[in-house]
Amino acid sequence: MPEPCVLDPKAVRRQADRRARPGDPRDFIAREVERRMIERLDLIRLEPGRIADIGCGRGAGSGALALRWPAAACLAIDLSLGMLRHLPRPAGGLGARAGAWLARAGARLRGVATPGAQPLPVAADTTRLPLASASVDLVWSNLAWHQFPDPPAVLAEWYRVLRPGGLLMFSAFGVDTLRALPGAWPGLVAFPDMHDVGDALVSAGFAEPVMDAERIHLGYRDPDDLVAELRSALGGNPRADRRHGLVGRGARAQALAQLAATRGCDGRIPVELEIIQGHAWCPSPKRLPAGLAPLRFVPRAAAGDA
Repeated sequence: MPEPCVLDPKAVRRQADRRARPGDPRDFIAREVERRMIERLDLIRLEPGRIADIGCGRGAGSGALALRWPAAACLAIDLSLGMLRHLPRPAGGLGARAGAWLARAGARLRGVATPGAQPLPVAADTTRLPLASASVDLVWSNLAWHQFPDPPAVLAEWYRVLRPGGLLMFSAFGVDTLRALPGAWPGLVAFPDMHDVGDALVSAGFAEPVMDAERIHLGYRDPDDLVAELRSALGGNPRADRRHGLVGRGARAQALAQLAATRGCDGRIPVELEIIQGHAWCPSPKRLPAGLAPLRFVPRAAAGDA
């Protein structure tokens, strides 16, 4: 996983805002991974009352979760206001009802998603969520991991807001994503190794983590379409040490020519994505801040004497 502060959060937000402009969202990759994640929910027994979709983008995943659990309150959380503007407004507006589970945290929000309503858009940094501790039953995140400047801090925040017995479910691009592509297209951001993510979950306090990876193989006839699709799925280059300024036409043409040269017998440019999917539970009792654990004192009479 990338070291903390390798990515520039302001650049992540600016690039997401640019991708939120009207037009073709080119979100095929995210929607396909979302479909696979939702299929896995059939194997999990869970009836969440409150859901937080982290890095929701245009909110397609939030809408799918709201349809699956219409009785649940769903928050669509993203760093980009531009992305959140694409979400339907909740019925009744943002000031319809106050939510005690948000108010306890001193949140600056003035409304709360109500059961059966559209997901409520919330602009927030995922390392400082405006949510009360132990207030969410399901934390969901689809292909947003590579844009987190400090993944361990993100996991710690997810652990904080989850209730004991709550579920974390997420997906991420794995370390082998785009590795076979020529030139400078891969490597703009660091993709995590599945085993490192699993270790990070345990370190954050999650229980029973389940991790696996699968490969998605795509083919593109036009290198411009490939670049546009990957820009939509991955974003730009938000590294803090990135080169500032635009890439020249000559360099861009050379990169596109390198991509075109990889066409196979079918005339398509092959692209391989490694998709990590994982889920873990928030244990009960829950670990306290600073790594402390609660102690339970059982009376001797209740424990039984020999």
